[in-house]
Amino acid sequence: VAVTYPSLFHFRTDGVSWSYVISNMLQVAGCLLYTYYIFNRFCVPVFKETGKGPWQSKEFILSVMSSMLPSTMVFILGFFSILHSWLNAFAEMMSFADRMFYQDWWNCRSWAAYYRKWNVVVHDWLHAYIYSDTKKMCGEGGRQVAMFTVFFVSAFVHEYILAAAFGFIFPVLLVMFGGIGVSFIFLTHQRQSRIWNVFMWVMLFFGNGLLMCLYSLEWYSRENCSKPLVSTWYMDLLVPRVLTCTPPTM
Repeated sequence: VAVTYPSLFHFRTDGVSWSYVISNMLQVAGCLLYTYYIFNRFCVPVFKETGKGPWQSKEFILSVMSSMLPSTMVFILGFFSILHSWLNAFAEMMSFADRMFYQDWWNCRSWAAYYRKWNVVVHDWLHAYIYSDTKKMCGEGGRQVAMFTVFFVSAFVHEYILAAAFGFIFPVLLVMFGGIGVSFIFLTHQRQSRIWNVFMWVMLFFGNGLLMCLYSLEWYSRENCSKPLVSTWYMDLLVPRVLTCTPPTM
């Protein structure tokens, strides 16, 4: 059956290979265990004392640098476990023949190509149901509006997931994804030199390190500093504890 519109018609396989399903599920479990090890080995020892004493800018810079490699490892493990193993396992169980969940994003020289290839499933959904409709509604000049709308929706959903998981709102990913990430699209537009692929990887290393560092600082600040300066629970969700926490005096 030919694919005409997203989610309406799909090619199907003749049967289900349960050995393939189990293999992919074991890969997911292995990635989760390895991610747990990385956090306990490289993240917890660095940030577990946050909120118990004064935090200096020198420590912050060193923490970002030390987080770059483990955070990028977690980034790649998350990509492999979700966009490869998890989706392939469920595609096999559902006899879904189209397995193009991602493309060669690691070879990209522009951020626009990276965003298209990183997660083909989400990209196609956003393009079909948000980008195209927004572009039609806005008429002339709607392309830019549609692009910013897609980025805002995607960044908001990502931040909502993190806020629900952590139990606090700390919109670092929202700013980096919806702000800096958009600016990189214009910076790397129509770039062909291989140096821009190097630039992409350097920014991924630095961005992942910054994300791991900032979210870890906020998490352990809330763990170790139980008395926030704000008086209401909803303000405590919004105001970063890492900025308002006063370390106990000895």
